[in-house]
Amino acid sequence: MREKRKLSILAVGKKIGLKPKDIDYMENGKKVISDEDILLFLECYKFSSEIFSELLELKPLNKQAANHYFLSRKIY
Repeated sequence: MREKRKLSILAVGKKIGLKPKDIDYMENGKKVISDEDILLFLECYKFSSEIFSELLELKPLNKQAANHYFLSRKIY
């Protein structure tokens, strides 16, 4: 979602008050993402919780599947 919005980890960290290293760990599955963090990311990226829920239903959820989801639904 961050890459879809063309945001750097540094920019997101400054905007939502998280360390870039923590964001990187979350994105790569090395750190658990809390519900509170998810809401911060969704607000920052301007995506709805419905879109997030649909993404989570993709199996397997990877960058290729997410990109296909965004393209097929024309979400920019």
